[in-house]
Amino acid sequence: MSDETTRADTDPAPPVPQGAVRLTVLGGDPAFSQALRRGGARLDDAEPGPKQASAALLAQFHYGLASARAGALGDVRLIAQLIAAARGEAQPVFWPQPDGTLVDAARPEVDPAGLPDLATATAYRQAHLTALARLLAEAETLVLPLGTPALLADPDGGQVFPRPPAALLAPDWPEARTTARDLDAGFARLWAGLQALNPALRLCLIVLPAPPGARAETRASHALLAARAADWARGTAQARHDPVLDALVGRLLAPGGEADADRLASLVVRLCGGADLLDLVAGAAPDADTPDTGAPDAATGRKRRAKDPERRARRKARAEARGKTAKVMCEDELLEAFSK
Repeated sequence: MSDETTRADTDPAPPVPQGAVRLTVLGGDPAFSQALRRGGARLDDAEPGPKQASAALLAQFHYGLASARAGALGDVRLIAQLIAAARGEAQPVFWPQPDGTLVDAARPEVDPAGLPDLATATAYRQAHLTALARLLAEAETLVLPLGTPALLADPDGGQVFPRPPAALLAPDWPEARTTARDLDAGFARLWAGLQALNPALRLCLIVLPAPPGARAETRASHALLAARAADWARGTAQARHDPVLDALVGRLLAPGGEADADRLASLVVRLCGGADLLDLVAGAAPDADTPDTGAPDAATGRKRRAKDPERRARRKARAEARGKTAKVMCEDELLEAFSK
């Protein structure tokens, strides 16, 4: 690499706040992972890039765009297939290119230039899968941004693969169809693979919005995915899916962004980390049974005044006295008015 490409071309990343929410993200729009970092998340990174490379070059090869260099993913069947591969249950598939190189069919957008030979390609993919298995075994909360990407279906092996960029040569395979049965089977296989790697793992599903101007068929596929994700998560103790969180992420990723995107990103991070939405509503009334310690209020940052039972009793008595006085004055005024 030249000096020009190895120089950092962006400012250093801001320090991670103490007590930040730890999250693992596989796939999705790179802007989503960037928003989570801005919102205070500490994202796991199983495959960090070379330190001497520029940010632009690292992004070109998918370093740092999520917690692993697994591509955009998005389809639950594709993610389940990837986890099975990390557990050694699937053989890699490579697509030969006209120049003699090989492209990893499971993530064609990650290394579009291809690899020189089968030995190199196999070793390269195995290193990726080993890092992914270690990541999932140590993760606390796995965030999966889901969508309905176009996939190719291998008619012989039964696997699905992302549609590659136009510059790459791929087999003439049909496009994979998505039905409710396919999604249910994908969720079941996904959870079985995750449980085998990490029984304590918590899962947060996010259904990303359909692309702007999407066809009616695409919008219907997103609606089906959201319905099946919600139904599956309700029956799985360690899995969560909340349509409110889907909507917040949709606003966060909308073209033009939010006026207060960082605040919204912070809210999304806390929800992904397991916080309950009602606990985060600003201005919620405190529980009357909760003792007041005088600590700063979480919503306003102002220091709460310690409660004094005697002081409250005196205030109540004064309020009642003022009420009685006001009532007497009002009656006197009415009598005087009627007597005129």
